[in-house]
Amino acid sequence: MKLNLFFTIAAVIAVAQAATSTQKVLNTNDSKAKNGLNVKNIIHNHDKPNVLEAHVKKFGGETLAYVTPWNNRGYDVVKEFKGKFDYVSPVWYYIQRRSPMQFDFDGEHDVDQGWMKEVKDIKTNMGKILPRFQFRGWTSEDLRVFVGSSEESAALANEINQQVQKYGFDGVVVECGYPAFFQKFLSDLSSLLHSEKKQLIVVLPSVITEEHKQFMKPEIFDAMAKYIDRFSIMTYDYSSHDPNGGPNSPIEWIMDNIDYLTNEENRHQLLIGLNMYAMSYLHTRAPEPLVMKTVVEKLTYQPREYDELLEPEEQETGDDEELNWDKESQEAWFIDIDEDGIRQGTVWMPTYRSIRNRVRLAEDYGGKHLL
Repeated sequence: MKLNLFFTIAAVIAVAQAATSTQKVLNTNDSKAKNGLNVKNIIHNHDKPNVLEAHVKKFGGETLAYVTPWNNRGYDVVKEFKGKFDYVSPVWYYIQRRSPMQFDFDGEHDVDQGWMKEVKDIKTNMGKILPRFQFRGWTSEDLRVFVGSSEESAALANEINQQVQKYGFDGVVVECGYPAFFQKFLSDLSSLLHSEKKQLIVVLPSVITEEHKQFMKPEIFDAMAKYIDRFSIMTYDYSSHDPNGGPNSPIEWIMDNIDYLTNEENRHQLLIGLNMYAMSYLHTRAPEPLVMKTVVEKLTYQPREYDELLEPEEQETGDDEELNWDKESQEAWFIDIDEDGIRQGTVWMPTYRSIRNRVRLAEDYGGKHLL
C-alpha cells in the first residue's frame, strides 16, 4: 500500500517552492550543495527550479497541495508545477452555525473557475479541485447540538454538496476539529459525494499526547476509512507551543503517527503533511511563520558575528557555510541575528535534505519514487 503526501501552504510559503528550489542544487557536482544545507546555494538557487521536469511527478503515491487566498503565490505555483499534484485544495470556505438548521458559508466569493480550469488536467486526471471547508467560530453548544442532530448533519452535508455541484468541484476537504465526533455528518456527506463520483478528504489533527489518542483510535480510523477516501494528517507545527522552539515535524514523530493510526489495509488512505514554511522562535514573542523569501533575506544579510554563538567545531565560514542540522529530527536551523548583533530568534526551516528524507520515509512505508 502506498503512503501519500500533502504539502501545506497555510499563510506562509507557496507549495513546492522549497522542494523544487533544490532541483537546481541536484544538478551541481558540489558535495556541499547536494546535502541541501549550503547557505550560498540556498540563496542563489532557491528560486531556480528544474524547469525541464516542472510538470513531472516522481513520487508514486498521491499528492495534495493546499492553496490560500492570502498567499497568492500559491495559485501560480500549482500552475507552474501542474502535473505534480493529484489534488489541489484551495482554502476557500468557512462554515459557521448561525442558528438551528442554519449555516453560513464564507468564502464562496473566492471561487475562481478560470484558475480551476488552468490547474486541472483532464487527460491525466491530475490537479483535481477539492476546496477545503473548515468549521469556524462554533461554540461548544453549537457542537453539542450539531453532533446530536441527524437533521442538522444531513442539512449541512446537503449544502456542501450543493456547492460541489454548483461549481463542478471534484470533491471537498473537510476540517472539523476531531472527526470522530462528526461521523454521522461525514457519512452523510460521503454518500452524497460518492453518488456523484466525487471524493471526500478529511483533515486529522496529529497525535501528540496520550490524550489526543483518545480522540482518534486506530479502530475509529479504520471504521471511518470505509467511507472517507483520504485523510490529511497535520504532521507539522510540532514545536509551535514551545517558546524555545524546535523542529517543525520530527521524522520519528511522523512515523509514530503513521504506525499508531494505520494498518496495511488502510495506510494508502493517509496523506502525511510536509511543511513548506519556516518557523522563527524567540522566547519574548509567539512563534512566527516565515515565507521562503523572508528566510532567504535573513540568510543573505546575516552578519558573520553570529558564528560566535556556536561552538568552534560548529562554525562555518565563506562558501562552506552551512545550516545546522539536527540529526534526531532530521531538520535544519540557524540563529537569526540582526545588523545590530541582536538575536531575533532561532529559525527552523525545510530544506532539500529534510524533504528528501521524508519522501524516502513515505517510500519505506510503501510509496514508490519514480526515477
